Amino acid sequence: MAFVIKKDKSYTWPITISEPVDGGQFNDQKVRVKFKMLSQGRIDEIVKNEAEEDADILNDVLIGWDDGTFKDEAGADLAFNEDNKDLILSVPFVRGALVKGFFESIAGKALRRKN
Repeated sequence: MAFVIKKDKSYTWPITISEPVDGGQFNDQKVRVKFKMLSQGRIDEIVKNEAEEDADILNDVLIGWDDGTFKDEAGADLAFNEDNKDLILSVPFVRGALVKGFFESIAGKALRRKN
């Protein structure tokens, strides 16, 4: 069996969003989002440029989510589009969970071996 190098690679990845709630607790919600794989050169660029904003990184890599992943206050599904992407990235704990999930997805097994 051979590893196939794909020019354009994307994948769906599970993310846990921890929403702060009253009493110092968190409401954990599991979602599935679709990431675009970046080249190692682009990842190196992000790592070297500590000033790069999480939102800029996510604008590069977040390319979709499963139906029903995000809803508005009335309970209607938020379809993946640029306006809804901007909306969810404006929520600090959502944006943080997504960027953390992306980096764990590209280095997760390597990180586990170091611990």
